[in-house]
Amino acid sequence: MTGSFGTWLAGLSREELAGLLIERPDATADPEPSTLGELAERLSGPRGVMAAFVACDLPLVQFAEALAALGGTAARSDAETLLGAAPDDFARVLDALVRCGLVWPADGLLHLAEPLREWPIGDGPLGLGSSAAILLPHLRAEDLRRIVRGLGVEPPGKRKAELLEAALAGLSDAERVRRVVAAAPQQERRLIEKVARAGRVDDYQGNYLFGQKGPYAWALARGLLVQPDWLEPLMPAEVALALRGPSYQAPFTPAAPSVGTAAAPEATVTAEFAAASARAVEQMEAVLRSCASEPPTRLKSGGLGVRELRRTAKRTGGSEDAVRLWLELAAAEGLLDWRDGALAPTAEGGDPLPAAERLTSMVRTWAHMPRLPLLDDPEEGRGASLDTRAYDPAAPRLRAAVLGSLAGLPGGRGATGPEQLVAAVTWRSPLLFEDAELAPPYIAAVWQEAELLGVLAHGALTATGRVLAGVEAKTTLDEAAVDALEAACGRVLLQGDLTAVVPGPPAPWLAGLLELVADRESRGTASVWRFGLASVRRALDAGRSAEGIRSDLEAAAGTDLPQPLAYLIDDVARRHGEVTVTALACAICCSRPALLAEILAHRGLRRLKLRELAPTVLASAEPVDQTLMALRAAGYVPVGAGDTGAPLIERAPARPSHRPARSSLRGRRPAGTHEASRPRTPIDLADRLHGTSPDLPAENDGVGAGMADLAPHLSVSERRMLVHAVRTGTAIGIDYVNAEGNPTTRVIEKIRLDAPFLTAWCRLRDDERVFHIGRVQAVTPAVLMT
Repeated sequence: MTGSFGTWLAGLSREELAGLLIERPDATADPEPSTLGELAERLSGPRGVMAAFVACDLPLVQFAEALAALGGTAARSDAETLLGAAPDDFARVLDALVRCGLVWPADGLLHLAEPLREWPIGDGPLGLGSSAAILLPHLRAEDLRRIVRGLGVEPPGKRKAELLEAALAGLSDAERVRRVVAAAPQQERRLIEKVARAGRVDDYQGNYLFGQKGPYAWALARGLLVQPDWLEPLMPAEVALALRGPSYQAPFTPAAPSVGTAAAPEATVTAEFAAASARAVEQMEAVLRSCASEPPTRLKSGGLGVRELRRTAKRTGGSEDAVRLWLELAAAEGLLDWRDGALAPTAEGGDPLPAAERLTSMVRTWAHMPRLPLLDDPEEGRGASLDTRAYDPAAPRLRAAVLGSLAGLPGGRGATGPEQLVAAVTWRSPLLFEDAELAPPYIAAVWQEAELLGVLAHGALTATGRVLAGVEAKTTLDEAAVDALEAACGRVLLQGDLTAVVPGPPAPWLAGLLELVADRESRGTASVWRFGLASVRRALDAGRSAEGIRSDLEAAAGTDLPQPLAYLIDDVARRHGEVTVTALACAICCSRPALLAEILAHRGLRRLKLRELAPTVLASAEPVDQTLMALRAAGYVPVGAGDTGAPLIERAPARPSHRPARSSLRGRRPAGTHEASRPRTPIDLADRLHGTSPDLPAENDGVGAGMADLAPHLSVSERRMLVHAVRTGTAIGIDYVNAEGNPTTRVIEKIRLDAPFLTAWCRLRDDERVFHIGRVQAVTPAVLMT
């Protein structure tokens, strides 16, 4: 297939080739293919084909299924008749499949990508078995001769290949098949027609073999059923289609189903968008502050328990569902991480971000996060938050399908609920679920997440939702976030009873100011804060001045401060700092003031930053062990004392071990690595590949030729990817069979070649592992493995 596919690629224009590369970016992963033949091999690989196939909508999947039922190769007219499609719909769907390389036309026929021909989904295409071209080659020449005779076909010769060709031609002739079945005895004819309708043999007992008597012996002798080994007989797809009759049509749904909608005025959507966006940023900051002050602890089984989740929600003022989502997003962004069994902010999480940047980061992370934190599983319920086992790599595709279904709604209308999206989502991404009945809780979880983030409001996409769905080309996500937060309420009503009222969702900057200077008392449509001694002191402790606090509050209120509030701020500022508390690491005590004065003046002890607390006490900025070491180095003879004043006994340090530490490949770059130069656009790569050979490239360099000797079972393209990964240290995916014969899939990086072994960092085991090259069954770009 690869040669013919490569020939078809060679006939594409530069623009058509560039369009194909845009649809299939996995095929251009480093090292970039050097010929059209190598590109054809990558485009035909099972993982690449399936990655492109799962992104197809329902009519594309149905088209491919019909072509698989026809044997993987069929005339255009036959496919069009089987689908019963209108010419325009047929042409549109075919063009979409051709653009992503899953179907290609050649010699007047349509060819399906090889990995899809045996139909890896369900029991078979259209409920049929495999084609005769897959089933018959396993039969003996004697069996093929009997089939040819039963069908009434004249073989061109007596060799097995000639008998196989004649048998395939006879079974592909629908009229001949119907005539043969019509001449069958009544009982056998009924059994065969039942199998054709059902797609399988239902009452097989396992007692009959080819050539023996039994209810299916007549059909087995004519190839209408084929029995592989001891398994149940199978009906070739061509036979089942012929017996279903010329009026049979495969399912084909070219138009997306409608979604139940209700009025969603733009002004209402915009207002809720602003409120939800401001609330999301405010609550995320509150969650980060809460985890910094009181880090929640991890369950022994992993994740965050319900008790800690409720405690965090109570401290931050958010709902449990909202806090669950913010924790997941913060962890996915790298803002929170487990440290000594507790969830604490990382260095990035401790750094404040402007509100618009925070919102943009949250929305973008949510779109690509491979988890569904708000999913209520019908069998297992909702698991612990941040449980490492709750991983769903299809979550980004599900979110994209939900947003895409909402993007097609007319202006001023919104979906009435997540249940209205089930049909539209399963049409847009039919391979997400084995059964559409499983979809509702998943769609409901995405709906709730989108509402909390402000991506969805009143069943309609907001500005950030439209950007994510790709329907707002003129606006970036950053611009949409800025617009949302600017629309939030930026005014506060300051009252004489030392309260502040915000009559709407507060803008993040206003919420941050009030959270610093006052204590929140209520949330809702209007939020209320109360000023007090402790809250104003908190702002002064954070480095704010009384003048700065007054000016910020006056700017937010648009008027002078009420007299009680101004007096409170001035009074707390006047008393602030009357008593100071200084940190010290240890104290040096001595009954001789003169000796302490000598130590305080000693130039060699300046690094201790000594301060006199009393005539007999000095304070040191260094801990006890460092202070003792410095004093001894200066010629003094000090001794450490415990909490009770008793001298500390210092034990000799353990003898150091001279065993070298185990080296780690994490973060190490192999010597001689280099960054591959890459064309900037698919157009550049298309220009380079256009006109090259449809054959695979030769392995001229020494490393490539050496890899060919080590791994002759791998294709040229796979060996090139493996050599590139060894040279550059970049990640690569492998299908591997271990010493026990168990297959596994790994992503490895920082590879070192010690023939015949590969020593690499394994992401699955999070450790260095050794792999035998002979056990590597396939090599794939890492982008297809994540």
